[in-house]
Amino acid sequence: MTAPAPRYRRLRVVLASAAVGVIGLALCGLGATVDPRQAAFSYLAAFSAWLSVALGALLMVMISHLSGASWFVALRRSAETAAATLPLFALLFVPLLFVLPELYPWARPPATLDEHLRAALAAKGTYFERPFFIARAVAYFVVWTATALLLRRWSVRRDADPADPAPVRRQRVLAALGLPPVAFALTWASFDWLMSLAPEWVSTVFGVYWFVGGFVAALGLFAVLAFVLRRDGVLAEALTESHVHALGKLTLTFVIFWGYIAYAQYFIIWIADIPAEAGWYLPRVTGPWRPVALLLVIGHFVIPFAALLSWRLKRSPRALAAVGAWLLVMHCVDAYWLVLPALHPRTAIPHWLDLAAFAGVGGVALALWAMGMSRGVAAPVGDPLWESGLEYATR
Repeated sequence: MTAPAPRYRRLRVVLASAAVGVIGLALCGLGATVDPRQAAFSYLAAFSAWLSVALGALLMVMISHLSGASWFVALRRSAETAAATLPLFALLFVPLLFVLPELYPWARPPATLDEHLRAALAAKGTYFERPFFIARAVAYFVVWTATALLLRRWSVRRDADPADPAPVRRQRVLAALGLPPVAFALTWASFDWLMSLAPEWVSTVFGVYWFVGGFVAALGLFAVLAFVLRRDGVLAEALTESHVHALGKLTLTFVIFWGYIAYAQYFIIWIADIPAEAGWYLPRVTGPWRPVALLLVIGHFVIPFAALLSWRLKRSPRALAAVGAWLLVMHCVDAYWLVLPALHPRTAIPHWLDLAAFAGVGGVALALWAMGMSRGVAAPVGDPLWESGLEYATR
């Protein structure tokens, strides 16, 4: 079975998403002059949500190389292009460096902090010195962007010369050697950028929680892209119901994993009842934030879990795309729940800057993805697994 080299040409997607992104970011800039703290927290929530999706795409590309997953080959170029937006996120991280005191207690003068918080920061030594914080962020983005860009470059190079085995070999070696540093960088970044909003709080599984949330959202994004690319005729011959079924099964697996990690972190901390640890959960599971926490339990786990148990749904591109879009929305709610209670512990009313930030960061990322997909072919047709991927079938 063969299929023509698929091509993606959707200039309107680039223009529309770029317009939404630019308007959203402009509103964030305007909001920063009116309410700097709100703008900073809204921007951090949006940034962390969409960055984790790009990282989830990168990890899926690496895992597919290591596992030899032929069913994912048709979607791999879409995932490679999503991961290749990481240089954009490095640029989008820069505004956060100018608002560190608005976000993090450790970036403020010690005299403005209470005695308990000063003691907690003193115990961490020089870890939160600003130069070291920035140096770590640079290291994270170097690891992520270098890995993502090299994997995509070698994939495109293989398309140009399918007889050359070197790009495939390099991809597998880089995936094997690069997975640990990419994972460690992701974990430490979650500690630096999200957990340090409350520097007295610690959780050894927080990095896993952030990873699996982004990975589930990335799988949701792939489900949406599979439906759209099939509908538009870009991958109509390459993506069958069997491919969609495999994606649905993997999504179900990681929805369960997200529920397990979320419950394990909450249960262990809550039952231990240590004030320094349980204090992080108090504003997030009581008062105005309690409905948001319940929404995550039901919307991020119960509903998608029940839906993905259906064999027919997992083989329906349209239905799986609806679940995927829902998971993307729930992931944004999750990021909002992680970040905003540090600013408003007693109110969960969304601010207009929240919407502007999510639209701004997501819009420019989608525009860059669409631009990347329009260059060359929309699938790695030179990959040695391309033909077997086309013949992939499940019951």
